[in-house]
Amino acid sequence: MAESRPFRVIVVGGGVGGLAASHALQKADIDHIVLEKGEIAPARGASIGIYPHGSRILQQFGCLEEVENECNPLGKSLNLLPDGRVIANSNFFGLCREYHGYPIPVLERRRFLEILYEKLPDKSRVRAGVGVVDITDSDDNVKAVLADGTIEEGDLLIGSDGVHSLIRSLMWRNANAAIPGLITTTEKKSLFTDWSALIGFSPTLPSMSNCNVSVTHYPGRSFLVLGQKKYTFWFVFFRNSERLYWPHSPRWTQADAEKRAVECLECPISNTHVFGELWKQRVRAELVNVEEGLFKHMFFGRVVLSGDAVHKMTPNIGLGGNSSMESIVVLTNLLHRAIKDYEARGTKPKKAAIEALLYQYQAERTLRMRQIIDFSALATKVQAWENLGYKIMSRVMPLLPENTFALKTSKLIKAAPKLDFVATPLDTKATIPWEDSSFSVIVPTKPYQESTLFSSRKNCLSVIFVLLLFSFLLL
Repeated sequence: MAESRPFRVIVVGGGVGGLAASHALQKADIDHIVLEKGEIAPARGASIGIYPHGSRILQQFGCLEEVENECNPLGKSLNLLPDGRVIANSNFFGLCREYHGYPIPVLERRRFLEILYEKLPDKSRVRAGVGVVDITDSDDNVKAVLADGTIEEGDLLIGSDGVHSLIRSLMWRNANAAIPGLITTTEKKSLFTDWSALIGFSPTLPSMSNCNVSVTHYPGRSFLVLGQKKYTFWFVFFRNSERLYWPHSPRWTQADAEKRAVECLECPISNTHVFGELWKQRVRAELVNVEEGLFKHMFFGRVVLSGDAVHKMTPNIGLGGNSSMESIVVLTNLLHRAIKDYEARGTKPKKAAIEALLYQYQAERTLRMRQIIDFSALATKVQAWENLGYKIMSRVMPLLPENTFALKTSKLIKAAPKLDFVATPLDTKATIPWEDSSFSVIVPTKPYQESTLFSSRKNCLSVIFVLLLFSFLLL
């Protein structure tokens, strides 16, 4: 029976990862269905930022133009002290675009999901209001049992259902039933929460920037404010009193959100505005947990996890949505090659072949996501002055060459995957090549050279001197 139909993928979750999966799988001509228990593009969350590597994927999907039309190009990146004084004013976003030739759009998360859905070639592949309650995994197929008792059958199931993933829990259950002790309590506790965040957005005030991004540092707290065409998006991060581990996940109410907001109303978020001005005009706001973690087992049998279900990072840098799309791209590339190879033989990949390609997926994503999660965590700690060392770091970084942080970020961007069976135009405006590209490097307007804290003995001694000086001044 399974051989009589083409290879089929079941995707659980209709968020960024699920909709990206439908785009990628349709490009690969792979049969699939996306199951979302709620509605598509719900009125939740605040913004989503897309870096050049995410924009390159959106270009392959045919969505980039619509996404970019929603936004103003990002302007300056500002860092402020608690009294509103600016200590850094950099062209980080402009440098990223110069290096890679793609924009960094920031827009409302719900609108982003709407565009992903609207631009799907075949929307019938996505079903909303369909909850999955169980999965069965066998040598021949994988089945998703739906809340209404019906069953969806496929050859692979992708769990893209978020940080509180039901598919992850069901995969763990099946794994430990088949191989007792495979998924340990230590692995389950890989997901932890050190931070909570008040997130939301407000109409962009006439007196505020509609393109700049600002971070205001406080001890154990930070503000991230992103100005845009219609809305100003904001995030207030709070260091929790203790670390919480999965499955402990506090439920926050609107009363909790308002209580947190009251603590911040008088806090400067620029040299002319305080947070209370944004809060008063808020369109939507909520208090959420900020989980972090990377699970060792990204798959078992015919079930594989993607996005926040398997790799979760703090949002201060804004790499979460990009990483979700990346995981889908890597999976789709592997599936596309395998299915084409087996089709030439008149058959389709068996379970052993599927597991082999999932091992490749797991190895690639584990290495890359560890780097991205650690990079995001560092930014969160520096922005919120988690301790004296991070506070010193926040004061030293503005003294470094302006392109230091952009070049550091560029290392992650240029190594990102794309669909390897969909053409992308060669952007001659890019000054740093993608690692999967063969075109020549264009001479930058500014010399492209590695800029690191410890690139020379002279720099090293200078940094040590500055650190000691700031340590003395800040104690």
